[in-house]
Amino acid sequence: MNNRRADIIEKLERGAGETIAFFKALSPAELSVRVYDEEVQWTGRQVLAHFITVEGSMQRLFKNILAGGPGTPEDFDLERFNRTQPAKLDGLSIDELIDRFTIVRRETGAIVEQMEEADIDRTGRHVFLGNGNLERFVRWAYKHARHHEDDVRNALKMNND
Repeated sequence: MNNRRADIIEKLERGAGETIAFFKALSPAELSVRVYDEEVQWTGRQVLAHFITVEGSMQRLFKNILAGGPGTPEDFDLERFNRTQPAKLDGLSIDELIDRFTIVRRETGAIVEQMEEADIDRTGRHVFLGNGNLERFVRWAYKHARHHEDDVRNALKMNND
């Protein structure tokens, strides 16, 4: 396996471990703290659900680009997706959410493992990142989680102040 793919897979796996440890360490009360009050009004628990739904949709994006497609359709409604998709997982326990996150992240790593060197440079459109290559989009998976985890930490800090 080439170094870029190995690096991406290592970061996906390490990021998954950090995300799982972070959410497992939160109490039920902390998981219920509202993190966002804007367009989406997610709790910490719903942030984890967001990771699952987003990464699943990103896998479809990766496969589309790998098959020669353009990536995310121009008319994709990101706000609607974020409003509706995580809510579909509201009935799951935190352990079930962690299990689903583990599976979806493992599947992302498997997609990267199957890529050829040239595939990493394939380009397409990502709904949030715009035009770019698969390497950028896949790396965003773990950066995206870090960003939201920081938001959860900040909400918990504000809630405790």
